[in-house]
Formats: sequence, structure tokens, C-alpha cells
Amino acid sequence: MFDGKEKQSRDPPPLPSTDGVEYPRAASWAAGNCANVLNDDRGKQLFRCFLFQSLAEENLAFLEAMDKLKKMKSSDEKVAFAREILETYQGSINLSSSSMKSFRNAVASETLDMEEFAPAIKEVKRLLENDQFPRFRRSDIYLEYLEELLPRAYAEKWAQSFESLLNNHVGRHHFRIFLRSIHAEENLRFWEAVVEFRSSRNKNTAMNNLGRVILNTYLAEGTANEVFLPFGVRQVIERRIHDNHIDITLFDEAIKHVEQVLRNDPYVRFLQSSQYLDLLNKLKT
Repeated sequence: MFDGKEKQSRDPPPLPSTDGVEYPRAASWAAGNCANVLNDDRGKQLFRCFLFQSLAEENLAFLEAMDKLKKMKSSDEKVAFAREILETYQGSINLSSSSMKSFRNAVASETLDMEEFAPAIKEVKRLLENDQFPRFRRSDIYLEYLEELLPRAYAEKWAQSFESLLNNHVGRHHFRIFLRSIHAEENLRFWEAVVEFRSSRNKNTAMNNLGRVILNTYLAEGTANEVFLPFGVRQVIERRIHDNHIDITLFDEAIKHVEQVLRNDPYVRFLQSSQYLDLLNKLKT
């Protein structure tokens, strides 16, 4: 079991092998929600490696311990293991005071009520989903694993289709590096932020918050990551956010403009760059 006291001295978990893993399988780990990666044994191990690097592996280990607790049959064994979980994780996982109180009350009871563990489990799952999983999808450890699996034919298709480039994790990563070299990375960062915004549909609070973050990060005048839009387009976005009229269509006109900017010059230059050509040369056919 994870030991918070030995966290700094633990050896990193081994990276999962790529043997027998096809690119579409690994690419699917970044789609949808965190369950996609946790339900695949190789994906879960890669996510564990990422969490270790991020000093956050206790969250996944806690959920695994809770799953093990649920499957135990003996009451005495469950009580003893619940106490071990509390001792191990109470100082390392970030729980609200109410969830921790519920957890402690459950452990102190002679007969475990699994429902009392539910708030803690929910909070840790939400942390993985909303914070650590999005960072995993953009992490070097995941992108390097994907690149090792990427068939050359996928990368060759980017030269025929701008959409194929944008919709491929590895392609977008290399395009981002190229854009950074020509001081145009903010356009792709904005595009990615809008994709994340759109994925938060039916989550009103998350959508409202993210919409305002995108406005302040990329569209506010003078910001370090400012994306330049036609004045009318930005004005409409500002007004809709001010009026709290935020839905999935909020950035539609802005994203069309940014995609056209990227397609007109940076995309063509990327296809001629060493960033793209060197990648092609090292990919397997």
C-alpha cells in the first residue's frame, strides 16, 4: 500500500509496455472522462506514472484501496483495513473537513457503513477528473508514449488535412512546439481551451467559470497570451459573458477565425519545418 511517510523515497512505478497496444487504444485514454484511462490496465499504469511525477499518486492509491475494501467479505478484516486506510491517507489526500469527519466516523464504527465513505471517494474522483486527468492528457509522459505508437501514415495524413493535425494529440504537440518558435503558440492554446470549454456542456458552473477564464487569459487586451480577433467578435463574447448568456456556441466565431489564421501560414510552414520532417523520419511505417 502507498505509504505517505515514504513518499519522497519511493522508486517510480514502471512505465507500461507498448507491446500489443495499438495507437487508437492509447489515444482513447484522453477521450471523454477519467474512466477511459482507469479502465485500461496499460492506461491506468501510465496515469499512475504521471501521478507519481506530479506527487499525487496517493489519490489513485486511495481509490484502489477503497475498491479493495468494498470487495472484502469478513467484517473484522474490513474494519482493520479501513483503519489502515485512514492511518495511511489522512495526512496525504486533500479532503474537506466534512468528508474526513464522515470517513473517521465510519472507521470508528463497529459495523462499517460504506455510504459514509462515499463523500471522500467522490471528492478524490472529482480531483482526478477535474485537475489531474486534464494535465495527464497534455503531459510529456503520455505524449511520448503515444508518439512511440504513432504509425507514419497518421503523420503523413497531416499534410493533406489540417483537421487531422489538430485532432491528433501528437500532431498538435509538435505543431505547438513549432508555433512557439514563431511566437504564435497562444492561438493553439486558445483553440485547445475552447475544445475543453465545449466538452463541459451541461455543466453550467464549469462552463461559466471556464468561459470567463478563457476571456481573461486569451481575449483581454494586453494579456501576455492575447489572441487577436476582429473587434466585433470579441465584443459579442464579452457581452454574452457579462449577460451570463454562456453556452456551447460562445466561442464559435472566434474559433473559426483562429483556425483560419493557423491554416493560412503557420500550418504550411509547419509542414516544411524540421519539427515535422524529423518526426516523419523517425516514425515506423
